[in-house]
Amino acid sequence: MATQRRNPLTGEWIIVSPHRISRPWGGEKSSSTGQGFTKVSTYLSPGATRSNGAVNPDYTSTFVFPNDFSALIPIQQPQQIQDSCAASTDSSKNTGTSPKDSSKNTGTSPTDSSTILGSTPNSELFQSLPAGGECHVMCFSPHSDLSLPLMGEEEIQIVIREWMRLSDQLKYNLYVQIFENKGAMVGCSNSHPHCQIWSSSFMPYLISLEDTHQREYFVKHSSPLLVDYLEEELKCKSRVVEESSHWVALVPYWAKWPFELLVLPRRHVTKLRQLTDEEVEDLSGTMKRYLTRYDNLFECSFPYSMGWHEAPNDSADSSPWQLHAHYFPPLLRSASVKKHIAGYEMLAQCQRDLTAEDAARRLRECDQNIHFTRRNAK
Repeated sequence: MATQRRNPLTGEWIIVSPHRISRPWGGEKSSSTGQGFTKVSTYLSPGATRSNGAVNPDYTSTFVFPNDFSALIPIQQPQQIQDSCAASTDSSKNTGTSPKDSSKNTGTSPTDSSTILGSTPNSELFQSLPAGGECHVMCFSPHSDLSLPLMGEEEIQIVIREWMRLSDQLKYNLYVQIFENKGAMVGCSNSHPHCQIWSSSFMPYLISLEDTHQREYFVKHSSPLLVDYLEEELKCKSRVVEESSHWVALVPYWAKWPFELLVLPRRHVTKLRQLTDEEVEDLSGTMKRYLTRYDNLFECSFPYSMGWHEAPNDSADSSPWQLHAHYFPPLLRSASVKKHIAGYEMLAQCQRDLTAEDAARRLRECDQNIHFTRRNAK
């Protein structure tokens, strides 16, 4: 029997139809392999020249630089966030900039708001607001063949600490969204393992939904929504995939994507920059294990979109919030068959075939320690 499950973070309802999981598939089949397995040279590689003429430094760890094609433009002059190489001692060699950079991303356009709106009166049917902010790119390492599950725990810790640093240094913007698109299947345009950091002068729509629902729950129960949710999940553990001293990774009860994960700290913490050294060290190992499970599930470089959600940088009390990460992978049946959001799901309501409980069980059955590419390594 089909049922509906509610996402308390957004209020969205998801249809669950497990009887459809065995339906024949004659649709699109895609390749999800490539990212993180093949050593290639791209414009994100050390020493490479990017499209705007900037030359990357010969970085040896993480490398952060302003996105050459930023979707968000500062409304006012931003504080200076310099490019950074985590393991560098000579900052003069690691700016990743060139004289050409100053002419890029000025926010000018041949069409302004008056051209777009014409003589249309300003009313509630035609509203517009500035979309100010900044966009940065962070390469995880200099190696194009090392995605996160193939990196060492100490290397992953460097990535996490860079996330924390950027969350803190960009806090003059209202919201900082850290996200990773892994694989061409989810729209990644460069195979070199990397993530992006978009910091905006406004609160993004989905964050606003989570903010509203977490605050409403807190007013009603005097406790954070996700703290209570994790407590309930740990009672049955049917959807838990990975546990550690400080972190839990689980398939949420309301999951939309087949093998979706929600990653939560055991402690109440609202922002990345508040994590302790122990939590960072523990998170690196936890990440490596659940991402290894992902790759081992279909023996491929498992594609996904992921992102950290933390409390906004406004003056409101952040107590209702709980830091968390979402992983949205599209693969459903194999390394080549993905879930599509189309038809009824695009026009009416999202639906899934595989139950969250079955998805968690299948991930738990995957080896979390040995990556499938290294099983025969001597």
